[in-house]
Amino acid sequence: MSKISLRLLNEMRLIGRKQLRQKMLRDMLIFRNEDPNQPGIHILICKRDHEMAIISAMMINYLGNKGHKFIFHDDGSIDDQIETKINTYLPGIKLIRRKIADKIIEQALLPFPAMMKFRRKQVLAMKLIDVPLFSGHERIGYMDSDILFFQYPAEFFRSLNEKTESNIFNKDIANAYVTNPDNIYAALGIKIPSKINSGLWAMNRKDFDFERIESWLKQSFLFPYLSDYRLEQTICAMLAGTSDAKTEHFPTGYDVSFEKYPEASICKHYVGRIRYGYELEGLDYIIKQKNRTH
Repeated sequence: MSKISLRLLNEMRLIGRKQLRQKMLRDMLIFRNEDPNQPGIHILICKRDHEMAIISAMMINYLGNKGHKFIFHDDGSIDDQIETKINTYLPGIKLIRRKIADKIIEQALLPFPAMMKFRRKQVLAMKLIDVPLFSGHERIGYMDSDILFFQYPAEFFRSLNEKTESNIFNKDIANAYVTNPDNIYAALGIKIPSKINSGLWAMNRKDFDFERIESWLKQSFLFPYLSDYRLEQTICAMLAGTSDAKTEHFPTGYDVSFEKYPEASICKHYVGRIRYGYELEGLDYIIKQKNRTH
């Protein structure tokens, strides 16, 4: 395929994806969460993917036929217009704007300069820092904006029960860490669990040990990886590996997979390589299913 043909294909995909998102936003029911004590689901959002985040949250509400508590963390690219849109489709949501978060977080990170540097350098560090600091519960739930649910995630919500002690994650296709787990064990003495994907998890707040993270970030072994987007996921696995709690994966219907079909999945994580499938496969499937039932 020529470069021109490939560019035209990508442009057509972008148009098709936008049309499917707009149709979903027009047709989805709007729910308000009325339970402030409900454990919240944290989502890191950006301007590019904000409609995906809104739709992913709305699908959980639709599948559960009720409003759920969501906490959106602005990566710094969300403007007032997008904030208004978020509040329109998800009334009662908590959106933490980056400029407000920075003031609070940087004060909290004064004893942790390496973590502060990491957060300033790598936006995904917010998943390790902002999420636990802004959570009011001992069990914390997180999902990426590019995860789309096709069935109600009952196991995910059960995992947020404060009587549960395991740290539970999506199972990845393969180990996607900054380096081989054997290298991490040799350098830091940490045996990390395999195939941890930090796109969907339920963890203990106490296991986000900032002193431990700070000590790791000061190790020269990790210096070459400070700009690597996989470092956040690697540290997440390291936290699980050094916790007294068990590490588990969600059931297979949650697994990260390029090949699985929506009808056989609880959810699908449309990671970078297949991101276009969020709309062209996932939303297309949902729209067709909704049309069949009406």
